[in-house]
Amino acid sequence: MPKTITGSRRGKFRMKDKKITIWGATYGIDEWGNQVEIPGPIPGGENIWAYVRHASGSEYYGAAGVQQKVEMIFEINWRDDITPKNWIVYKGKEYNITRIDDFEGYKDTLRIYAYARE
Repeated sequence: MPKTITGSRRGKFRMKDKKITIWGATYGIDEWGNQVEIPGPIPGGENIWAYVRHASGSEYYGAAGVQQKVEMIFEINWRDDITPKNWIVYKGKEYNITRIDDFEGYKDTLRIYAYARE
C-alpha cells in the first residue's frame, strides 16, 4: 500500500520518495552549420522527487483500448514545462511520456503516464 499523507485540500497525497530526471531536446548548430538535436535534462529537471508506481491492471487495459502504452505512473509537483516530447529517466531506464494529467488544473500535482523505451 502506498504511503499517504492526509491533506486538507483534496484528501490524500502520495509520498514522493523517488528521484527522477526529466529530459528533453535542445537544438544547436554543428561544425558544418547543420541544426542538431542535443538531448539533456530540462532546466530544473534533475533529481525531481516523485511518487512512482507501475500501472494497475485496469489502467493498463484501459490504455490498451485506445492503443496507448502505459507502464509506469510518475507523480511530481506541478510544473508547466513538461510535454509528451520529453522523457523520464528513472533508475537508469528511459520512459517515453504518453500523457500528462494535471488533476483538473489544481496546479499542485502532475501525474505522468509513461512506458519504457526499447
